[in-house]
Amino acid sequence: MSKMTKALVALIFFATQAIVVAPSNALPTLHKKQTSNVKALFAAFATSNPDKIAAASVKYTKAGSAARNFAEMVKNNHATIRYYKSINVFGMPSGLTVTPEAKGKSTLKGKTVTLNSVNDAFDGKYTAFTFDSKGKISNFKVATNAGKSSRKVSDRIFAIKQSVTSGAMFVTGGYVYKQPDAKLFVQMQVKNNSASLKSWSYANGRFASAENKYYASSISPVGCLYPGQTAFMQATVSDTPVVVAGTGAAYEAPTFEGCGNGSSNASSVFRFITG
Repeated sequence: MSKMTKALVALIFFATQAIVVAPSNALPTLHKKQTSNVKALFAAFATSNPDKIAAASVKYTKAGSAARNFAEMVKNNHATIRYYKSINVFGMPSGLTVTPEAKGKSTLKGKTVTLNSVNDAFDGKYTAFTFDSKGKISNFKVATNAGKSSRKVSDRIFAIKQSVTSGAMFVTGGYVYKQPDAKLFVQMQVKNNSASLKSWSYANGRFASAENKYYASSISPVGCLYPGQTAFMQATVSDTPVVVAGTGAAYEAPTFEGCGNGSSNASSVFRFITG
């Protein structure tokens, strides 16, 4: 065999191997059960119904995973909105019928889900789903609707750990979520540990981040807690604070003594650890 022939055979061999190997580097297609679970989970998110989202969270996400934390955060959001619609200005059940939230929309195309929620914090494109041995979702990537800033949700969501257990009001749990649009969504489970009503307004909140800077934020919805009650306070920071797992953070909230007319200013500082 001539040198020219040998070189030609070698070239054909390596080219053939490249053709064989290349497909293995491509993302695998979702199995039927995986596709069904992804579609069902995001369809539940789009309902804006906390009961349906709670059921989907347990059924389709792995316990203790970043995917479960994300699903719980979405559920908490809609449960919070429904709850505050159901109480009067003094934090007691109003007895009135609660109007359901508007629905969002989720679309699964190939291996990508596009979610358009009624809460902009959850909007985006979701890809690169990972699963446990039972087909439950454990992680995924989320990017903006334009497909930018794609990162694993495990790098975006941080569970809030309680660091203070006394005082008139304190944080007992929740999540801090770094949105793909660079904003920060803060969901704090707050307990009214006093003997009087406590409430908060929508403006002048501040997030104190790991780099010792303060960031202005807005709160939604506003709420009222009666003595001993626990509920969620949610805020959006329209900036990009540094969030580091295992470090301290704080939120300065515009809280009040009492609810409604006649309440007086009693600003609070909620301190916690980002998990």
